[in-house]
Amino acid sequence: MSGPEKTRPYVDRKISQAGAAIVWERLWSSLYPTIMVLGFFALAVLSGLLPALPDWARFGSLAIFGIALAWSLVPVARLVVPSRPEAIRRIETASGLSHRPVAGSEDRLAEGEQDQLSTTIWQEHRTRQLRRLGQLKIGMVRSDWNSRDRYALRIPLILALFAAIVLGRTGPAALLADSVRIDAPTPQASASLDAWIAPPGYTGRPPLMLTSPAMREKIAQGEEIIVPENSQLKIRVSGSKAPRLAFYQPVSQGETPVELPGKAPAAKPTGEAFQIEAKLTRPVTARVFDGETQIAEWTVSLIPDNPPQISFDNNPTTEANGGLSVRWKASDDYGIAGIESRFELSDIQDGEMGIAGNGVFLFDPPEFPIALKRAAPKEATGTSVSDLTAHPWAGLTVEMRLIARDQTGKTAESDVKSFKLPEREFQVPLAKALIEQRKALVMNPDERKPVVDMLEALLVWPEGLVDRSGPLVAIGTVTSRIRNAKNEDDVRAAIDFLWQIAISIEDGDVTNLRAELDRIKRELEKALAEGAPPEKIAELMQKLRQAMNEYLKSMAQEAQRRMEKGGQQQRQAQQGQMVRPEDLAKMLDTIEKLAQSGAKEAAQELLAQLDEILRNLQPGMPGQMNAQGETPLSQMLNELSEMMRRQQQLMDDTTRLPEDGEMGEGEQQMEGAQGQQGRSGELAGQQDALARMLEELMGRMGQNGLQSPPSFGEAGRSMDGAADALRGSERGRALSEQGEALSRLREGAQSMARELMQQQGMGQQGTQGRHGEARGDDRDPLGRPMPRRGEDFGPERDMLPSELAVRRAREILEMLRERANMPDLRRFERDYFDRLLRGLY
Repeated sequence: MSGPEKTRPYVDRKISQAGAAIVWERLWSSLYPTIMVLGFFALAVLSGLLPALPDWARFGSLAIFGIALAWSLVPVARLVVPSRPEAIRRIETASGLSHRPVAGSEDRLAEGEQDQLSTTIWQEHRTRQLRRLGQLKIGMVRSDWNSRDRYALRIPLILALFAAIVLGRTGPAALLADSVRIDAPTPQASASLDAWIAPPGYTGRPPLMLTSPAMREKIAQGEEIIVPENSQLKIRVSGSKAPRLAFYQPVSQGETPVELPGKAPAAKPTGEAFQIEAKLTRPVTARVFDGETQIAEWTVSLIPDNPPQISFDNNPTTEANGGLSVRWKASDDYGIAGIESRFELSDIQDGEMGIAGNGVFLFDPPEFPIALKRAAPKEATGTSVSDLTAHPWAGLTVEMRLIARDQTGKTAESDVKSFKLPEREFQVPLAKALIEQRKALVMNPDERKPVVDMLEALLVWPEGLVDRSGPLVAIGTVTSRIRNAKNEDDVRAAIDFLWQIAISIEDGDVTNLRAELDRIKRELEKALAEGAPPEKIAELMQKLRQAMNEYLKSMAQEAQRRMEKGGQQQRQAQQGQMVRPEDLAKMLDTIEKLAQSGAKEAAQELLAQLDEILRNLQPGMPGQMNAQGETPLSQMLNELSEMMRRQQQLMDDTTRLPEDGEMGEGEQQMEGAQGQQGRSGELAGQQDALARMLEELMGRMGQNGLQSPPSFGEAGRSMDGAADALRGSERGRALSEQGEALSRLREGAQSMARELMQQQGMGQQGTQGRHGEARGDDRDPLGRPMPRRGEDFGPERDMLPSELAVRRAREILEMLRERANMPDLRRFERDYFDRLLRGLY
């Protein structure tokens, strides 16, 4: 096909596009009034103005918008389609063509006779014309809105529509439906309010729902809302546009409350609702407003968070090994977070005002750690022991105070106790001489020459004083350090080095191993208190075993060395409690098993006993344990323990009986009733057997000249009542009587245990002291208080629970956990197991 034949469709296509552009420009121009009317209508709807108008005004506005819309569509109806010459002229103008070549391409030869020459000339003319039309343009589509909208009203209209869409809280469909509705509007839901008070977590109290029906009834009856200080007031409001919380000063009835400015926080939007949170630090009247309308009011009183209390339970004492022992007691309304101590040097030393030297002020006060047995106890008592003999203040009079801190950071201080800080008495002459020079250096660090001269004198003739090369080299090193000391840090380092040398000479490696043992023990105590995972507990227990074995081995070696030198004779076996390495290993095994079974407090208590034993061990102490017979009272106490276990098991079986009145229908009811009566009768027989066991126990006590506790008689009556209730299928009364019987049995067991301890304490006469002399301070061979009073009260022998007892305890704990997690438990049964487990942790 030749060129003109290809160009013709291209020109026709351009002419059609030009015609479409002209149609769009005319349509867009005629749509200007329509779009503006629709825009203002949309703005009236989305802004909420049209739905908010009264019905007559809304209907009138809709009519006006309808008439305006019809009028604006008139130019659209009159739209004229452009002709082909108009489209051709647009192309020629947009393309910049002269002499109208596009229109010329539409020309035809005049009709009539046409010879060959004329036709050829005409075809050549058309070919040349079409060749000029290779790059035709239709021009950009133009809008004449600028001339029609002289004040640019379309710009603020667009901005207003954008703001209404973004800031509007109601959907466009709902607003449009409200604008064109004919029937009456659906009443708007009132603001929905949820409010509660969340006490601080450390109080252990549950949240208090202020909007619950029960609380509303209490408030209506005039009951006061009382919550702990620092509680969080939380409010959630739905269906409100501008909720607000305000706090007022509580006043008497009839008085006008005064608003507390700046106390209430602003509402924060969360989705389709608002949330307000405020901390309650003072009694207030809280009011919630929706705009200017009050929707809720509460008057809240606070339970003040009092600061903790702490005091010394006794004057600080010195342990047999030189450690400082402090008995303390502390309390707080919501739990103690921690206890620390603070030391200061007293102005009065040895009855005189002032201190002999100023060097002691170069050293920081000693640290005396105090650990709580469990986290955040409301009341706590304990004895903390720490060896401070290595501190430069040892031997000086100090003033000590205890500081308790609660969960909110409030602190309280105890009274000041003034006493002489324990110092160690050395027996080896060389160690004693080194400590004397250390004291001189502590008091007057600037006068170092006399100390250097004395130490050099020891090095001149060491024979008879130093039996090993290690201490000799160490004394020479510390002498050089003191002579060349340039600042206070060098002097402090030399003082610490002197102490290490003296300890090494006096005890060998025992002291260092004891320090390592104490460090691991503190880590284990911290892990138990914080609930560390079992892997961490097992790792620390392994480290503690290794450290204790090395410590005991070193003590044995030191005892042998002292005996060879004649400085200490092997003590004779003595009556009372002795501890073997096997007992200590068994104690560690028990601690680990208790920790693994979840009994953290029991593990901590046993760890404290282990620490007390190790503190009182001395090189050369005997390692035999004398066996003691079992008294009739202790046998009866064991029987009573078995009786309480069976009573507890019987109570568990009773809880599995159906509740009173809980039966099926028809034949099932009869069969169930018969089964229940059979099971109840069986349990009643077991209860009668326990009552007879108790009577026999009370009879044997009388035969042995013992008076049975009054609580046993009450327990027997409760057992009889429980048996009668079981025969009558009265499950609730049976459980109540069984619980009362178990409580009375426990009281009797405590009374018998105290009597047993008094008998054992009276039977021990002439208790020997640590060196064989008679003792009058009621302490055992390890220096511990005899088990007759206070927290030391307990059996003198069989201090560790048996393997069978530990295994049985672990089985019971696992059984309780399994039953508590059964999904088909009824509420009262789940509460029962929860109370049991709560008592084990």
